[in-house]
Amino acid sequence: MKKISFIICLSILTICTIAGLRIRRQQALSQQHIASQIIRLHVIANSDETADQTLKKEVKDQVVTYLRSKMNQAASIQAARQVICQEMDALKEIAEKKIRQEGYDYPVTVSLGTTYFPVKEYGDMAFPAGDYEALRVQIGKSKGRNWWCVMYPSLCLVDGVYQTVPENSKDKLKQVLSTSEYQSLVDGGEDVQFRLRFLDWLF
Repeated sequence: MKKISFIICLSILTICTIAGLRIRRQQALSQQHIASQIIRLHVIANSDETADQTLKKEVKDQVVTYLRSKMNQAASIQAARQVICQEMDALKEIAEKKIRQEGYDYPVTVSLGTTYFPVKEYGDMAFPAGDYEALRVQIGKSKGRNWWCVMYPSLCLVDGVYQTVPENSKDKLKQVLSTSEYQSLVDGGEDVQFRLRFLDWLF
């Protein structure tokens, strides 16, 4: 009887392990394709001091305002990337000017590259952890809390602050993602966190 119970338990564990590995592989492939279709904006403060965090938000507002009309005209991720590269110097000047206006002399680094992000919620959507292309604006020592959004398709380059992502912005994501990939974002953080806890329990 004990031998039968052991075999049953071992079989269940094996099935769960295989299922877990398949889920992880599917998640990784899904994340990679999602990442290939979006560009993030990542603004990093000098420190976690209140003044530095306030400055980060002010710099972010200037950058978003400047990019809004330009990025809205980008019909593809390649076009968006080209706009960003063309505007890199201007963005650096805008950030530096705002920092000087606020009485600071922090250096600013503006770059476009790949960086790792943990699971991030944006409004009523959740983006899986992984490597993403991002326009990074690093202020001073860039040791403080960061601000991020999806700048292509332009989810964050809209007027106002939303608890949910506007439908017209979601439509832009639908155009570049598969139905299942889009739905995985809309399902939000609860589904993501449940799957991660399940996989952590397995492994």
